[in-house]
Amino acid sequence: MNEDAPLDRGKGDVRDLVTRRDKTLHLSCLERAVYGGWDIPAEAAKSAPAFLQDVMNDLNMDTRTRVRAVEVLASLSRDRVDATVQLDRILRLDAGTATDRVEVIHDLGDQALDAVAQSLNQIQPPKCLPKPKRKPKRKA
Repeated sequence: MNEDAPLDRGKGDVRDLVTRRDKTLHLSCLERAVYGGWDIPAEAAKSAPAFLQDVMNDLNMDTRTRVRAVEVLASLSRDRVDATVQLDRILRLDAGTATDRVEVIHDLGDQALDAVAQSLNQIQPPKCLPKPKRKPKRKA
């Protein structure tokens, strides 16, 4: 037998079971940390996407676990984007610049104010739809 060739142990091998169990436990811990808003250390945060991709691409993992890994990765990405937006807002507040786009009414000319007023007057309030009628109850 060639020693360089990897062994095809199959899906039911005990060594694969231990690896899958370890990955599942690590995924559960990471899932709790992300959903719970825990402070994840920088090294773990850097290695988390690679681990989650490994779980997603592991054919020995069941479908439910692979979907959980996708959901955790999406939530982790969403949290990073939210944190980046908050950091940007804090930095702009510290710098004294505007944090949101705000048009000041004093900067608008009279013609612009009249145009805004006319466009607001043209808006019709939505018509309320009648309540749906209930079906009469059956008599037993």
